[in-house]
Amino acid sequence: MLLRKVQSLFKTFTFEELSLSFENDEFPTELPEDQAALQRRPTGLLKRNTSKTNLYSREVRSAFGWTDASSEPLNFSEEQQWKDQKTFSKQDLLPRLPVPDLKMTCAKYLATVEPLVTPEEFERTKSAVQEFLQAGGPGEKLQKLLLERQDSSVPSWLEEWWDDSYLCMRESIAVNVNYFFVFKDDPKLANNTQLHRACTLLRGALLFKAQLDSGAIEPDQERGTPLDMSQYPRLFGQCRIPGEKRDKIITYTKYRPAGRSATSKTTEYVDAEPTHVVVMYRNQMYWFDAIIDGQVAPLSKIYSNLAEIVQQAHISDEREPPVGLLTAWTRTEWAQVRTRLWELSELNRQTLLKIQSALLVVCLDTAAPSTLDEMSRIPLHGPCANRWFDKHQLIVCANGKAAMIFEHTVADGSTTLGLADAMFQYSIEPGKVMQAHAATPNKLAWHLDEEVEDAIVSAYEFFREQILENETQTLEFKHFGGNFIKGENLSPDAFVQLAMQLTYFKMFGRCDATYESASTRQFLHGRTETVRSATREAVAFVGATRQPIVAADAQMPAQLVRLREACNAHVKYMRDAKDGRGVDRHLFGLRMIYESQHASLDFEKPAIFQDPAYRKSSHWNLSTSHCGSATLALFGFGPVVPDGFGIGYMIKNNEIDFNVTAKYPNGCTSSAIFVALLELSLLEMRAVLLSDPKYLVRRPSRSLDFTHPTSSAEIKPYSPASSPFVGRPIRRSGSPGNVDGNGTASLRGTA
Repeated sequence: MLLRKVQSLFKTFTFEELSLSFENDEFPTELPEDQAALQRRPTGLLKRNTSKTNLYSREVRSAFGWTDASSEPLNFSEEQQWKDQKTFSKQDLLPRLPVPDLKMTCAKYLATVEPLVTPEEFERTKSAVQEFLQAGGPGEKLQKLLLERQDSSVPSWLEEWWDDSYLCMRESIAVNVNYFFVFKDDPKLANNTQLHRACTLLRGALLFKAQLDSGAIEPDQERGTPLDMSQYPRLFGQCRIPGEKRDKIITYTKYRPAGRSATSKTTEYVDAEPTHVVVMYRNQMYWFDAIIDGQVAPLSKIYSNLAEIVQQAHISDEREPPVGLLTAWTRTEWAQVRTRLWELSELNRQTLLKIQSALLVVCLDTAAPSTLDEMSRIPLHGPCANRWFDKHQLIVCANGKAAMIFEHTVADGSTTLGLADAMFQYSIEPGKVMQAHAATPNKLAWHLDEEVEDAIVSAYEFFREQILENETQTLEFKHFGGNFIKGENLSPDAFVQLAMQLTYFKMFGRCDATYESASTRQFLHGRTETVRSATREAVAFVGATRQPIVAADAQMPAQLVRLREACNAHVKYMRDAKDGRGVDRHLFGLRMIYESQHASLDFEKPAIFQDPAYRKSSHWNLSTSHCGSATLALFGFGPVVPDGFGIGYMIKNNEIDFNVTAKYPNGCTSSAIFVALLELSLLEMRAVLLSDPKYLVRRPSRSLDFTHPTSSAEIKPYSPASSPFVGRPIRRSGSPGNVDGNGTASLRGTA
């Protein structure tokens, strides 16, 4: 029944709308006929009251919470902790995330709000801030409570609230939360096949895990400063589990947080050591052990299993339903269906546990994208069925194009980039020989009923609309890159951020709230802070672009002055943000203190948090992030607001690559128009730099010998006396050329 329903929907869906060429066999054509074995219930799963605790909330052995195996929390021995290993040796030396000075934060807040609002709105905002800062007022009281939280035993005063901002959201995490990296092609053309790339990239990831398990990975550093490493254990064996109101993160690993990290509750650690990976192909799911006797399986073993999976999936008459579609649905609905799956049978429970405990999920797609625009849509949403969005996934297309999707809750780009680099570098090492041997991968199966079948159809209809409303464009800007910008003594990142402000201004005639991610990993369990890129200086620059670029007098051109001021202001804000002295996390913490303790406070919600300017200045019309790597072709994510853009970019030495996403229903937020204007903005800003008087010094004129326009290697040195053209009349056409007083042509000119 399900397959007939789904198949009828798929027939109305033209894949040209996705700018992709998915094969029809990406989707199921039939279900197992053993319907008698299915335990059916009345329909209406998504409408019924599910206030009771989900059964699967106690399905694992967890460090923080109850378990199936025991009613007591687990106790961990010293041997299970990694505190003495090199990878985590700097953790307890890291400072905690600071709570900034309240007056300083409010001053920065006003400076970032002013360019975005009218003078009347700004006066109202100033009044709200002044009220907030009054002696003995709400700001002072909330700041005191936040400082007390910072002094407690938690690794970071922000961590729990930041986790909740991800885990409590109810929208689909595909497009809206997850981000992706697209790998460059293998330099050796013959290696760009699906199985070769899947095999080498997967083994590269597993070797990285082996280094992580042994503590051999050096702690990350930035300019000699050690960075937090707490996200690394969540790169493997991690899964986001949907909940009615809040999701949770489970990580299957022998790692145990130690020292000041021991009280972190970002994830529930399951006392396990998984060795398997899950592979999805044509909606069918398999697993095999990729770590054998404590060692990463050899290439031939991995290759043989992948080849066998592809062969079995093609010859199998029993096609599986696209259960992975459910992970693309809204979180509450997926939680309800998952509860039903868990209740239906032991088969489903074992399948779910096998998926969520896998080291990674490998998705082998039948699509063969031919352009970077098409490729960017593969990891952003893909064919929707051949995915499990709750986990980190390696995606390899039929033509060898490859990408990684990361579930954003547990790891930021500065961490996952290390894994991606290691995977690619291993994959292109020469001398790899792969031979197929006998392999027996294990197939995963499902036990469904009509409620689940109907839910899969509904999830498909929902995510189909999500895909169709998303517009993605890429830009490979090759006119110049980071080297040119640094040669002008400017920050490449600040320059590119300013180019995006100019682009947005060209589209809408104004600047709006802009988010750039700054890493705060120099602090214990640090994540990110916001750089508000739409500064006063940036707005002054885009306003100055209405003026001529070249100054009429000998003074420095106005646009050039404004450009440099804007870049310098951005660099200062970025430095402050990395040092934990931004605006948004501090205000967020103060607001969360009020929300969590308002019943015991003697004041109403402060006006600063009810001011329309507060919402407007954090409505991220431009959500941007820079992630540079020589191993990647693309980096991207979806927009965070319906009327905004999501912009991932990579600044390389001689080029800058962009991935721009937007929503179709908001016709004004066209990513195609943005990309076209962005290229113009970058070129215009280069012209502004070239308007510096140092480039406009006139060189003395000199005589040049005009020669025939052919290869210089074919031309002998010019001798006027031997020229056949000397003394011959010249016909006038267009420009008068160089003609002497007798009307004869002169082959001498000036430049």
